[in-house]
Amino acid sequence: MKIFSPSLKRQMKDCILAVLWPRKDIYFFFKDHSCPTNVLKVIEKWEEKELSRSAMVDLVFEVLGDMPDNGTLHFNLMLDSLSNWTHFDDYWFNNQKKLNLDDAKKKIAALKEAKERNIDKARERVAKERERTTALEERHSSLEEMRKDFQDISMNKETAQKRGYAFERFLTKMARFYDLKVTESFRIKGTQIDGTIKYDGENYNIEAKWHDRQLSDEPLLAFCHKQEINMHGRGIFVSINGFTEGALSILEKSSVKNTVLMDGEDIALILAEIIALPQALEMKIHAAQTQGKFYINPVTGISKIRVS
Repeated sequence: MKIFSPSLKRQMKDCILAVLWPRKDIYFFFKDHSCPTNVLKVIEKWEEKELSRSAMVDLVFEVLGDMPDNGTLHFNLMLDSLSNWTHFDDYWFNNQKKLNLDDAKKKIAALKEAKERNIDKARERVAKERERTTALEERHSSLEEMRKDFQDISMNKETAQKRGYAFERFLTKMARFYDLKVTESFRIKGTQIDGTIKYDGENYNIEAKWHDRQLSDEPLLAFCHKQEINMHGRGIFVSINGFTEGALSILEKSSVKNTVLMDGEDIALILAEIIALPQALEMKIHAAQTQGKFYINPVTGISKIRVS
């Protein structure tokens, strides 16, 4: 499910080009917003490749859009940042006059309006299926805190390990928000488990990874095999930047069918109130148990594994 329309992406591109001039700044804008290394690779050595500023943005947007999760997480992070942009480098705006302040502010304001319209449409779809109550208003307030917590983690400049621990805590708090029973991380026979979540009477071990690239097969298969040592072991593996095609192919061909996969798109859909965590788990677990699909979009039910 694509929640970022072509027109919204064009407005985001216009804003990037309106507030950033050097190609180096454009590169680090994408890097600072957690774009995985396979995406950044297409615009590295921009001088050698003779990439224009516009071409750099187009290439990144294209690669993100081709990812199994449609780049939803990264587009969402960039949208939040651009629609609240306040830094206008005096050197490029006033000294060199490469950028126009009035033009930049107009484009930011227009993007902010488009963002609100986009959010409103998504919320309207959800609102039609449930009654507006006082509890719902409290839920909105808590979701706002959850969104800010997630934004803070995504922009965290500390080590990958520290960000990983922060992400684990975030997922635990998210599950508790939806009244799901969870446990903190623990060790079994020297094996680290990031935590467990109880859903529909069953316990699922959780593994959470926030790497700057798609996850390879080794940690994924290792986690799946961990489940086999437990009685009726089941798992949920969350990789913020998704999984490599190789990892998905190996897992699909293996006999291990005890784990469902989640990625940044799933988190973004939950934070945008397009689907709630319990419903997302229901869709994913049902698809895995009845169709053998362990990596799906929780809204559409479509598998994210590309058929070669």
